[in-house]
Amino acid sequence: MEDTGTNLKKRLSGLASFAIPRAAIDALIKAQADAVTIGAYLSLACHTDKTGQFSTASLKAIRENLIVNRKRAEKAIQTLCNIQGKVMDPVTGALPPRSRKKTAEVRTVPLVYTRDAWLKLNGGKLPDGPHARAKVLHVLPTFDEPLKDRVWIGSGLVGGDDLIEKPLKQLKNCGDVAARLLLAMYEGQDMERWGGVPPHGFPWQYYKLQERPAGPIRVLFAESSAAVGPTLLFSRIDGNKEDVNSKACFAAVKALESSGFLYEAVVLLNRNPVPAQFSTGSAYGEIPRDADILCDLGSPSLYGPDSPAEQGLGQAYKQTVTDLNIDLLPPHNYLAVLPTGHPAMICGLYRLRFRVTHDHNAFVKESKRRQLDANREALSQLNYLRKAKKLDSLKYGSSTLQSPSIPLNPLQ
Repeated sequence: MEDTGTNLKKRLSGLASFAIPRAAIDALIKAQADAVTIGAYLSLACHTDKTGQFSTASLKAIRENLIVNRKRAEKAIQTLCNIQGKVMDPVTGALPPRSRKKTAEVRTVPLVYTRDAWLKLNGGKLPDGPHARAKVLHVLPTFDEPLKDRVWIGSGLVGGDDLIEKPLKQLKNCGDVAARLLLAMYEGQDMERWGGVPPHGFPWQYYKLQERPAGPIRVLFAESSAAVGPTLLFSRIDGNKEDVNSKACFAAVKALESSGFLYEAVVLLNRNPVPAQFSTGSAYGEIPRDADILCDLGSPSLYGPDSPAEQGLGQAYKQTVTDLNIDLLPPHNYLAVLPTGHPAMICGLYRLRFRVTHDHNAFVKESKRRQLDANREALSQLNYLRKAKKLDSLKYGSSTLQSPSIPLNPLQ
């Protein structure tokens, strides 16, 4: 029995996912592919078989996903057929290194083959399904990357969900730079350690910190200050070597966030910030390389988290400060209560909304467990401080642990 439109959308936007080779992402970025071309590739990849190679997606699917005419869809397919990606070294399992020898050979293949081009090159048959809609129309090379090492994406990025009906159309509207940046952020995602996109080598939000000591505890106030963007990544995405600040990339981050493709998760880290300077000369606090997340605090994004694993302690910290009759000044968006002397900083990290969420994937279970354990441990420490101050303990799962959809104390 074939899926109805409703069931198909539910399947694509729920727990389903698909994988694309890292070599394909690298090739799309290097070619400075536009949003329509990237959207076309994602459409094809979302409808591949379990090998991630044989796609049943048609030109019509691309047109409907991106709302483009036939000419633009055909051009996108032709562009994908012309972009070449590097095949992985079968021994080292890595992309071939750059060689100083001009005669060095690196095997490349197109990102996409049409059905006719594939059969002409390889002959034989394609693994067509039992009906016309299951006919293989395009072939996406795997570049010899193991399935587990490819970049996994939630199928909602193509199929949509209750909030975004046509994500690829929205991504097209965000612009070419935004589409390339989103691919890079998927490629760099580190769910096990950071629960999303790592701050090192990727954008994050800097919060200006002020501290108020109160005997055995310290209250850390964080005021939203500026976006931090890595020059190397931005120059790779934008392709504009002269614009070291890449205003286009900073704008792309905002566009992706406001459109719901990613959201900021404000977190408490276990290290003090390292003094650093922006390219403009302004000072800020960099995140140390050995920092880890102590707990989530909340999210200022309109499309904030709704997962229990991301229920933060933002309100619990605010409640504690209120219970202790500590003045909430200076101006702040978030705060945290810590033992005196413990290093800490507050910052905003980015998490991808259409990521893999099915617990069948081992890394998903590990990520959720790590977040939940971190929040529980932070709450246990907070309750220890509350007990010392003769305050009632706060329970995990209560309303005090719900991640707010807006800052705790939004600036006017």
